[in-house]
Amino acid sequence: MSSFLEKVIDDIKINATNLNNHTFILPNKRSANYFKKLVLRKIEGIAFVPQIQSINSFIIKISGLNEAEEKTLIFTLYEAYIKLKENKNENFFEDFNIWARKFLMDVSEIEQNLLNPQLILQELVEINKINNWTKKKFSNQDKSLLWEILPRLFSLFRSKLINNEIGTKGMCYAEAKVNLEHYKEANHNLTHIFIGLNALTKSEELIIQELLELNNGEIYWDIDKEFLKNKDHGAAFFIKQYRNSWKRFKKHPFKWEGENYSNKKSINIIGTPKVLGQAIEVSRTLSSFNEGELKKTVVILGEEAIIDPVLNYNTLPLKDIEVTIKTKLKLEEFIALISDIFKTQQSSKKKNIEQLFKILSKHRAMKSIFPEFKKLDKSELKIIEDLLKPWGSSKQAINSLKKLMFFINGKSKKRAVSFSNTDYCIKSLEEMERILNTFSFFKDLKILKSVLFSSLENGALGFETNENAKVKIMGLLESRALDFENVIISSVNEGILPKGKIHSSLIPFDLRKKHNLLTYSERDAIYTYHFYRIIKRAKNIFLIYNNYNDGVMGGEKSRFIHQIEHEKKHQIFFHNAGPKIFKEKEEFIIKKSPGLIRRLHELAEKGFSPSTLDQYIKSQEEFYYKTLLNIYEMQEDQINPRTIGVIFHESIEEIYRPLIGKKINKKDMLKAQSLVEEKTKRAFIKNGFNDLKKGKALILYEVIKNGIFRLIKKEIKDIELGNELKIIALEKKMTCVLEIEGLENSVKLKGIIDRIDIRNGITRIIDYKTGIIRPYEVVLTDIDSCMELANTKSMQLMCYALMYFKNFPKTTNIEAGLISFRDLGKGIMKFGVRKEKKEDNRIDRLKITEFEKKLNNLILEIMDPKINFKKD
Repeated sequence: MSSFLEKVIDDIKINATNLNNHTFILPNKRSANYFKKLVLRKIEGIAFVPQIQSINSFIIKISGLNEAEEKTLIFTLYEAYIKLKENKNENFFEDFNIWARKFLMDVSEIEQNLLNPQLILQELVEINKINNWTKKKFSNQDKSLLWEILPRLFSLFRSKLINNEIGTKGMCYAEAKVNLEHYKEANHNLTHIFIGLNALTKSEELIIQELLELNNGEIYWDIDKEFLKNKDHGAAFFIKQYRNSWKRFKKHPFKWEGENYSNKKSINIIGTPKVLGQAIEVSRTLSSFNEGELKKTVVILGEEAIIDPVLNYNTLPLKDIEVTIKTKLKLEEFIALISDIFKTQQSSKKKNIEQLFKILSKHRAMKSIFPEFKKLDKSELKIIEDLLKPWGSSKQAINSLKKLMFFINGKSKKRAVSFSNTDYCIKSLEEMERILNTFSFFKDLKILKSVLFSSLENGALGFETNENAKVKIMGLLESRALDFENVIISSVNEGILPKGKIHSSLIPFDLRKKHNLLTYSERDAIYTYHFYRIIKRAKNIFLIYNNYNDGVMGGEKSRFIHQIEHEKKHQIFFHNAGPKIFKEKEEFIIKKSPGLIRRLHELAEKGFSPSTLDQYIKSQEEFYYKTLLNIYEMQEDQINPRTIGVIFHESIEEIYRPLIGKKINKKDMLKAQSLVEEKTKRAFIKNGFNDLKKGKALILYEVIKNGIFRLIKKEIKDIELGNELKIIALEKKMTCVLEIEGLENSVKLKGIIDRIDIRNGITRIIDYKTGIIRPYEVVLTDIDSCMELANTKSMQLMCYALMYFKNFPKTTNIEAGLISFRDLGKGIMKFGVRKEKKEDNRIDRLKITEFEKKLNNLILEIMDPKINFKKD
């Protein structure tokens, strides 16, 4: 069967004489490049390459503007923002950054659809006024000011871009429509051929329709008759509109209504647990094909973040694979290193060179290349000395950090240690230099730190193009206009394919609907088209989904699978797959290989946390995958336990932060109570929730807000009863070193204590939990039982207590307890040891000593190369 693009070439009847007056426009660069190869293959001896480009490149070219990079847009917007904003504060850039990208995407989409941004932004202002008219002035003043300046902000931002002859994608598209007549005059002999497009913006629609009338232009749609005749099928949602509304199709034939989907196919629907299971299943499927079949095969990653495990479990030679998805760089070590350097610079306590060396040498990037302090040579001492010099500006900071990264890079290569990530760090710092030369506000060290960390946290690396590869691995959008005989699609789960209702925007649903901007239903239709288009010409299809039921949307098959299951025309096979396992003495195990032993030693050096120990006790298999292999499940629902925990912790921390170090009275707590709504909303927005007016987000917001209110009310009653309360620290990072007999090297224990306070003279360690906690889970019969499965919450509290005692040696006794998000009204559930119906809540040195012995035994078991991990 011919592919769509081959069929187009045959229909156009391309030859060497007519190519010079044609230009071909396709959905993206990949499809344009592939079409170019087909054309050159079709016409032997061609002397020149015809004009073949993506729709985006074509329209940008007509506009006469250059599309600006995202960072340039962000900083230009910020430059305009600080000019208009009156109320400046410490977290100015961080607050701005929460909504800036959403604003840019929204105004770009508005202009792409030839709408008036000022009009829609003013409507946003009015909507916000109505929503906030009953709210107290002090809690909404700053946010109201943000909404009120949006129209002026856009105007100033747009003029700055125009002055530099750059623009957002939306500006370029709007300008292209304005310039279209000039373009037509300059290219009046050119015939335009549009191929494989779908879901057009208003500017694209109008530009295409005009150019089709110039020299008998043509447009080829890739849609199936079956989808067109089904009024409810989302795959034809957009193309059906164009066929019915464009005047062209009253005079010219509609090309084409294909009949490919009805051809009999073999469809394998494979359920397998989590990311790892999907990666293994992709590898198994690929290994079942011979060389000829592999050349006709594509792997579509529904969730592109799983690229690393897919490549790790791949058994084909890398030269046989072309990957167009970027892999996320693991730069945590460098972020931690640079963070410590910033802290040293900002600290009021000045450090000498040896003290700084101790701080730096704890990081793996430094430890592996630096000898002991006494053995440092002059060049090494000079690098550390430079880091001690005060940074008076961002320029000094960038230069200092660049020197360090170049030094690490050089040393790494000499010692044959792989530190390719330093190259990315250096590139990021060089990018910071370029920004500094353009934007004056970037001299602020806080902004530099924020932007640099954001760059490192989002660092990704693309793979080299491999045109001779047999198998292609790509995202769904990359596959536009391409066809393959064998199609493997991963992560075919609801909330991933299609994406669902979550979309990051400042514009509410009703306003989007009013102005015909995309809502979640149109976005669903876009993914529906791409999904069915890639499988409609395929013969063998493998739909792999996560069947592990974890969380709100865990294990839910995509509606695409449900639709296909009811189709009788195809051969459908169902499989439930699982990972391969080792068997030893009738027990499933994971053997501790030399590589795994090395990873355990790295973990011991970096630090065991109470949560990783909890993970080991509950599931050694999960500890192996998540903690040692760093394979984490991608959350299928934005509202998941981890996000709930983050929002709750951030809200509490921001509300209670002004109280640190104070003896708290009722007035203080009432003030904290007044901050609940503002700080909780800010935490939601920071974590990607803009619309708190409906759905699950609204329910969760109300639950967290009301829960925090109940917690504060309980603390107010406690103070009214005459109890004294003083908060010492929030989100306090702590570490300690354990010297364990039987281990050659010391082991680090680390953790973040949510809250340390003093109540009536007794120091308390408090840990917040998002799940349901029963009081008996933190009360033991003896310390020996703390490592049992039912008592892991007590184990975690004792880990925090142990770290506290190690850090404050003069401590005699403390208390520890949990506050449950699910039951905030109960207040603190204290740790205790019950003997003869009497509960002892004190944690003293005797209990700490007993616990440390149990903890050492647990870590010895984890580190022992002879004791393999048990699978669940």
